[in-house]
Amino acid sequence: MIEVAKSTEEKTDKTDEEYLDLESTEEDREDQPDRESETEDESARLEELEEELKEKEETIQELKDRIRHLKADFDNYRKRQTSKKDEKVTREKGELIKDLVPLYDNLDRAFKSFEKNDDKDSFVEGVEKIYAQFAEFLEKRDIEPIKAEGEKFDPKKHEALMKVESDDHKHNEITEEFERGYTYKDKVLKPSKVKVNIKPSDSEGNGDN
Repeated sequence: MIEVAKSTEEKTDKTDEEYLDLESTEEDREDQPDRESETEDESARLEELEEELKEKEETIQELKDRIRHLKADFDNYRKRQTSKKDEKVTREKGELIKDLVPLYDNLDRAFKSFEKNDDKDSFVEGVEKIYAQFAEFLEKRDIEPIKAEGEKFDPKKHEALMKVESDDHKHNEITEEFERGYTYKDKVLKPSKVKVNIKPSDSEGNGDN
């Protein structure tokens, strides 16, 4: 009887274990579709991210190509502008020389004529005409002489080579011009070199330099 009871208990325990194993297997089977679904979702998401990354890389490459093309276009534009500027400067210099050469030729002829004929009056008359041509040449190009003698000293347009003290002139008045200055389109090409009157008493009283 005791052995039969043990055998029955062993069978019961074994049946319980098999039942538990069966339940566990059924649970695993029930969980398996969920895990497979999660794996599929992860794979789909990974593929989606890879596709987005690929698109972004293509966009970046397109932007790089565009920047490279824009830089090349800008370099070409700059070269063209520089070339046009150089051509303009060369053309203007050519026109300037073309207008200066006849004046030089006239002056050369005047000297040669004076050497042959020793006619001072004709020589002076010829030089005066050439001087007038030079004045016209400068005027056409907006090159004007700077007024100096009798004017108030302006350090922007005048360069003082000498200072004097005289009661016959106002303080800071230019009394003599040593070398004429010129402006080009209201910009100083070269300042006039002048002598300036300085009155110490007026300078101290007015605070002028």
